[in-house]
This record gives sequence, structure tokens and C-alpha cells, in this order.
Amino acid sequence: MDMMDCGPACLKMIAKFYGKFYTLQFLRDKCGITKEGVSFLDLSHAAENIGLRSLSLKCTKEELLTKIPLPAIAHWDNSHFVVVYKTKPTFKKNGDTDGLIYVADPAKGLLKFEADDFCEKWIKHENTATNKAKGILLALNPQADFYEKQAEEKNNQQKTFTHFLNYFTPYKKSFVNLFMVMLIVTILQGFLPFISKAVIDVGIQTHDIDFINILLIANVAIYVSILLSNLVRDWILMHITARINIALISDYLIKIMLLPITFFENKMTGDILQRAQDHERIRSFIMNNSLNMVFSTLTFLVFGVILLIYNTIIFAIFLTGSILYVLWVLAFLRLRKKLDWEYFELVSKNQSYWVETIGSIQDIKINNYEKQKRWKWEDIQARLYKVNLRVLNVNNIQNLGAQFIDNLKNLFITFFCAKAVINGEMTFGIMISTQFIIGMLNAPVVQFIQFITSFQFAKISFLRLNEIHQLEDEHQSVGDNPIQLPENKSLILNNVSFQYTPAGALILKGIRLMIPEGKVTAIVGDSGSGKSTLLKLLLRLYKPSYGEIQMGNMNVNNISLRQWRNKCGAVMQDGKIFNDTILNNVVLDDEKIDYAKLKKALDTANISAEIEALPLGYQTKMGEQGRGLSGGQKQRILIARALYKDPDYLFFDEATNSLDTINEQKITQALDKVFKEKTVIVVAHRLSTIKKADQIVVMQNGMIVEIGNHQTLMEKKGRYFQLVQSQLDLTSAVSPNTPLALS
Repeated sequence: MDMMDCGPACLKMIAKFYGKFYTLQFLRDKCGITKEGVSFLDLSHAAENIGLRSLSLKCTKEELLTKIPLPAIAHWDNSHFVVVYKTKPTFKKNGDTDGLIYVADPAKGLLKFEADDFCEKWIKHENTATNKAKGILLALNPQADFYEKQAEEKNNQQKTFTHFLNYFTPYKKSFVNLFMVMLIVTILQGFLPFISKAVIDVGIQTHDIDFINILLIANVAIYVSILLSNLVRDWILMHITARINIALISDYLIKIMLLPITFFENKMTGDILQRAQDHERIRSFIMNNSLNMVFSTLTFLVFGVILLIYNTIIFAIFLTGSILYVLWVLAFLRLRKKLDWEYFELVSKNQSYWVETIGSIQDIKINNYEKQKRWKWEDIQARLYKVNLRVLNVNNIQNLGAQFIDNLKNLFITFFCAKAVINGEMTFGIMISTQFIIGMLNAPVVQFIQFITSFQFAKISFLRLNEIHQLEDEHQSVGDNPIQLPENKSLILNNVSFQYTPAGALILKGIRLMIPEGKVTAIVGDSGSGKSTLLKLLLRLYKPSYGEIQMGNMNVNNISLRQWRNKCGAVMQDGKIFNDTILNNVVLDDEKIDYAKLKKALDTANISAEIEALPLGYQTKMGEQGRGLSGGQKQRILIARALYKDPDYLFFDEATNSLDTINEQKITQALDKVFKEKTVIVVAHRLSTIKKADQIVVMQNGMIVEIGNHQTLMEKKGRYFQLVQSQLDLTSAVSPNTPLALS
């Protein structure tokens, strides 16, 4: 369902093969999927968690064809996982082994490859020269307790298709009116062949002009009634469609806003945007294809009965021809689906290419990378051309065959009618009416084909959306109700460890730390030592893998996220400026702006004078991602945003790293006053910004190695001293017993 789902999807297929069903989300969680996908180690960890014994191995083409127990997961094209589920070896006279390899690809379905073609994608290109070249497989088979294990996933099926139908229940009366309009239109159309018959068999035969005029007026009245009915139908559809479309997209936006930050970190942006388009696909299927199918069914029944009354043989010819027509088109459905998947994958890569190119144009030009980037685009276009060519060939065969069957059906009916008129078994009026009826019956048959195709895509879209609606909300475990907080608001980390995936390395290891209330705690260390991750744990963007975080004697997980974050102000390394005015970027959703607080926050961030100098002042609108501001100005607006909340806890992650020395000194001096009686956690590389901290925490390799203030840590001559020395280039002239004064 997502670009990085191939690993968990392969595991799901193999578990299902052995008789156990697991949801994709459950297996994602067990694998610990990220934006980079999963590794064989992650898959092995998840497989053994559900009772499948795993063995990662390298094997040759011959071993895969003859010795490896299947199914097994293969690493494909250096970026994808597929399931090899069957092989058909053939033994050559020279002793070589060849044959067919059957693959279940999560992106394209069931595929069949010649062994050599399979090895081109399976074995690394530099190793394909010899028959002894090896590719990577993960062999899986059930352990003794596989069938005894209970599926631990929450198989929540509440959000089914009926969930989406609930969007339509408020418009039941409108749908009843719509059905009545459709019924009226169908009945009115049912009179048309009888009028045509009467004009020819009665009016023309008897030369009765008055009778023909009456039928003409009746015909015009029917057409006007049909026109008005269709206008009413379109107005009702437009009214319902617009409201349902807004409700669907709005609820999706509400839902993803409630999901934890890890959802967005582990999903590709394209997958999240695709789901918004999935809503449109489902809405289109229900409002257009489904309702049109209802209308077409009514038309088919009415005109089918009329044709049956006219002549059973003609009805039988039409029915046989229509069944052959439908079967011929449906025979191409699976092939078209595979081609569509391949096409959409390439279109997605093409879009990603353009986004990457436009976003990286500066680096492309600096490094003279234009030609190579163009070649990559041309490679995608060549692959798109090949897929389009195959689609065109399939379309031609499908359309030509369907047209041939349809023409034969119409030809047989025309010749049968002609003979029946000559033999006196049918009037000329009935023959003309029959042609009109056949024309009315052909449209529902075509509509049925479109309905089946649309249903195929809507089903995939529904599964993708259903999956999102079943995810647990970030707030779900606690709720939003505020609770009484303890008097002691110091933060205590009790043996906290964190890892991004269940089988991944620990980023933080056994952190034990007290962050005292009303004091400034600074966190320093090398890049990658876990400083920012620790800050995100305190902000509850992540949950600890092990251990707990407390406020006084209360676990912070008992505090609602809304209440907790209202008490926190944060400036992160990758903080964002919104495409809005400077004022709204600082106060955000505050309906009653406290201008005294705003002025204080902007003055502390040393940005007020620059804003007031702009022609529109605080109403100056920023571009996308703060376009129009320097890096330092963006950072100072982010600082003002955090200070405006007047929070109990302040978190600064490299909050001054984009500032020049003068601005940094001014802001640091102003912040000293703000920091009084607030609990402050500062992450910094510039050690000069944290020398006044009440407590300095030194981290290395995900662990705390030193704690103390600047004076004691310098005297200790440990890791902190080394960091200061490397940054300020201390000379040997500094006396070992002399405390270092940072300026």
C-alpha cells in the first residue's frame, strides 16, 4: 500500500501461505518500518516474533532452482523485496541448470521469469559473470509454536465500507429524489421505441398526418421532460458531491493531525498525499460510477423487457453477444492492472525526479551536474515509453476484439430483423424500434465494464484509507482532559532507552537524569550522541522504548498531550516558518493576542526593530518555508514563538546556531531574565551559550558520561573539557588548575 511496504507485505504473504493472517500495520510495527524501508534483520526479527524460523543466506541460481525450501523472500534490484514461491528447473546436457522462477511481487502481483532474467535483478551486477554468483534470500518456515501463537494485532474492522457510507446517510432524502428522477427518465425513454413503431406502422401506413403530428408533440414533450429531469439530477448530484467531498477530506486531515510524529517520519510524503487523492477516487466511484450503474441497470431492465416482448430470438442474440463482449474485456483486466501499477510507479518516480531537481537546482549548477540529471530523467522516460507501448498494444487488442464482437452481434440482429420483415413476421416499425432499443441497451453494457474497472481501483483506495482510520491516535491512550499536576515539576528520566526499530541499535541507553524545576539544564555532546532524540522524548514526540519519564512522582504519560504541550515552548533545529504573516507565525492560533507578551517575546528575540522597519510591519507575509527571511531572522521568530506561549518548560535545540555573534550575545543576555523560574533544557554545540547553566549533561554514544556545572566539569578534565578544548583550541599554556573562562 505504501512505497516502503514491500518487506512487511512479503512477510504477510508467507504467514498467510502457512495459514495465519496478520494485518499489514501489525507487521509494519514488528519490523519497525521507516522511510528507508526495512532490512533482512528487521524482517527476521518480525518473522521470529510471529513464529516463523528465519535463515538469511546466499545461494546460486542452481541452488535456488533445486535446493532452497520455498517460499522465501528475495532481495530484488537492490531496493525491493519479493517472494519466490515456486521454481521449475530444467537440466541441460552440459550440466548447467536453468528453468522458470515464479515470483509474488507486492507491487505488481504474480510474475514468471526465466532464471537468467530473474538473476539479473536478484544477483548484484558485478557478480553475474559466473554461474556461481550468489544472491541473497531469507528462508522462512514455521516453528513448533507458529500455529499456537495468537494474532496479537487489533483486527479492528469497524472502519469498513459502511464507515464511508455513513457520509451519505444525511442525504437519504436527496438520494430518494435522485432515484425517483432516474426512474422517471427511464420510464419516459421506454415510451420512445413504441412511438417510433407507431409513426411507421400506423402513421405512415395510413397516411394520417394528424396522428403523426400528435406523436411528434408527444416525442418533443418526452425529450423536454428528460432534459429537465437530467438538470434536476445533475443539481442534486452536484449538491451532494460537494458536501461529501469536503467532509471526506476534512475528516482525513483531522485524522492525520491526530497521528503521532513517527507516522510522518516513517511515511513517504507521496504516500500521504496519495491517500487524499484516494478519497476523491472513492467519492467518484460512489457518486458517479455506482449511481450511473443504478441508472444503467434500470435502463437495461426496462429496455430488456421491451426487447423480450418484441422478439425472444433477438433478445437471445443480444444477450449472447453482450456476454461475449464483457468476457473479452474482463479477460484483459488483470493484465491491465499490472501495467497500471507499473505505469503509476514510473509516474511517481518521474514526479519525485522533478521535485528533487527543482529543490536541488543550486547544488546541481554548482557541481555541473545538469547532464547527469538529464540522463536520469531520460532513462525514466524510456521506461515510461516502453510501458505506454505495452498499454497501447493491450488497448488495441482489447478494443479491436470488443468492437468485432459488438459489430457481429449488431450484424446478426440486423439480418435477422430484415429476414423477419421480408417473411412478414415483423413490421418495419418494430425493426426500427428494435435498433433504437439495442442502442439503449449497449450503453449499460459499456457502463458495467467501467464500473468493474472503477471498483478495482476504489477497492485499493478504500483499503489504504481504512488502514489510516484504524491507526491509534496520538492522544488515544490518555485523552484530552487536564489533570492536577504534582507540586514538584522536576523531570526525572528513569533508565530510559530508545530505538527507532525493534531490531535496531539503541540510540539512547539507560538514561538516568533529573532535570530540576526552575533551573537551566544544558545537554552537550558530539553529533549523533542522542541530544536531539532526548529532547524529542521529553517533548513526547517519541515514546521511550524502555524506562519511563516522570514529572515529580507522576508518569508524564498520564498527562494529556494537549495539556503537556501547552506547558512547553520549543525551538527545534528544523523549526518551520508558515506561509503566513509574521504576527500569525508568532502567536499562531491565539484569538486574543496579548500585545504586551508579544512585545516582550519579540524584544527578547531581538527581532522587533527589524519587523517594524518593514513596510507592512507585523502583517508582512512570509513566503513558503519563510522565504524572504535570512536564517538568523527565521530562528529569532521561532524563539519569539516559543517565548510568547510563556511556558513552564522551554526546550532549545541549537536555537542560536544560525545567529551572528552580536545577535547571539544580545539574545543570550535577554534570555537570562526569561529563564528565571522556568525549567529550561538547552541543546547546544556552541559551548559559550551554556556556560551559565545550572547543570550540564555530557552525552556520548547515547549515554550520559558526565553531569555537573561548567566549573566542576572543567576541573574534572573529562569529556566536557575535551569538547571545550577542541572548540576553543586550548593551548598548553593554560594551567591545569586554572578554570577556563568562556567569553
